[in-house]
Amino acid sequence: MNIHRIETVSGDVKWARRENSKDFYLLNGSIESFTKTSVVVTPKKILPPVVPPSIYIIGYNYAKDVEQARAEAGPHPVVVMKAASTVIATGESIHLPDPVTSEQVDYEGELAIVIGKRAKDVPINSASEYILGYTIANDVTARDWQHNGAGGQWVRSKNFDTFCPLGPAIVTADSLNLDNGLRIRTWLNKELRQEDTTASMLFTVDELVAHLSKSNTLLPGTVILTGTPAGTGKQQDPPAYLKSGDTITIEIEGLGVLKNTVS
Repeated sequence: MNIHRIETVSGDVKWARRENSKDFYLLNGSIESFTKTSVVVTPKKILPPVVPPSIYIIGYNYAKDVEQARAEAGPHPVVVMKAASTVIATGESIHLPDPVTSEQVDYEGELAIVIGKRAKDVPINSASEYILGYTIANDVTARDWQHNGAGGQWVRSKNFDTFCPLGPAIVTADSLNLDNGLRIRTWLNKELRQEDTTASMLFTVDELVAHLSKSNTLLPGTVILTGTPAGTGKQQDPPAYLKSGDTITIEIEGLGVLKNTVS
């Protein structure tokens, strides 16, 4: 099932499922439990698919990315967080900070997990029971703040407004072929920059949910960004960061396309 959060022509915010790539049908309930209806709704605007209470980010989760970053993969995931205020929808604009603040804003195309029910101390073999579905994320990052501007920690670099595009929808696992991995590709304008499969992740989806739930209660709507493949702007030769007028397009097999302009 493809679950969208929409603004209707009357200005109401509703949940809807999309069928046949065009028709939207109202969903009753909440992120913890949806009920299908046959009521057709017309979206005025596609909103971010969730308003997350928390956003967790996993770093260095693809072997080629670790290699290009000249980093070392540890025994546990690298975890950072984003604020909910960073979230924007597909079609909206990523706003670059003033050049005095940052001149090294980068893209990171990622698979994102959406938690569907309260999760605490979850065993790995039960993790899928707590996942509502998956969406596409862009973990936008100011590299100069990541490495030089904030005392060596990453949080500030990833928390500028508009630095977490999400969407276009939450797709439930029964609509995906997760076992074989999902192809993920990122284009900067018309140039393919990232291409890999989620089967290359060092820590699996189930391992990430289990690991995070050991220290934190994952509330319904929590989003987990699972890491980015190699090919970010920082890893180009020479490095090539986002500039006004760029378009970032991220496609993940079965999840659709997340597309944002840069201003």
